[in-house]
Amino acid sequence: MGASSSRPLSRPLSAAALDAASVALFAASAALLLARLDHAPPLAWWPLLAASAWAGVCAADLATGATHWLFDSFFDEATPWVGAGFVRPFREHHRDPSAIVRHGFLEVSGNNALALAPALWLCAPAARDFGVELASSAWLSFALAGLAAAFVTNQLHRWAHAERPPRAVRWLQRRRWILSPDEHARHHTGAHDCAYCVTTGWLNAPLDRLGVFRGLEAALRARAPKRAGP
Repeated sequence: MGASSSRPLSRPLSAAALDAASVALFAASAALLLARLDHAPPLAWWPLLAASAWAGVCAADLATGATHWLFDSFFDEATPWVGAGFVRPFREHHRDPSAIVRHGFLEVSGNNALALAPALWLCAPAARDFGVELASSAWLSFALAGLAAAFVTNQLHRWAHAERPPRAVRWLQRRRWILSPDEHARHHTGAHDCAYCVTTGWLNAPLDRLGVFRGLEAALRARAPKRAGP
């Protein structure tokens, strides 16, 4: 998911304040949710909880990839409601991929934080049963891992474009635990029609091999109403 890329570095104070408030809201919501976890799960549950967390990260990778594909493939920058806030940032990122590096953590993460904070609140009922009821514990592991991964997606994307990200980040990138520069470079080659997932990039290879997004695009375009000729 791209941050707007060709804007000047100076931003309205109100926009910067909203980004900071959004990240603070997400962090506070996560902290309050974690504070409700007062039961340690039995050791026998941990393999399932770890698998659920892994599935949550995969779900975030898929969700960000689907969002990326949707706004890369449909609509335009003048489309009401979504053009300015969603389509334009992706298209501008294609025109100037390295500009995302010039935006700070709060700017690239603010929109995600604002969108995801309400989902944390919806996890509160499951938090009461964490460590007590297996299904609730597995669901919460899935949800928290997925929401955390989605929150940091734009920062991971930013690091994939950075010339010298932090050493620990480079270590994770080399092991493909997070989005790596060479994996993401495939998206910026040619028609920008592959490697849409920008959280970990784990799902890019199977999705591209199966032609999932290309197939969806063909199906949606086939069902679109045909314009009458002149």
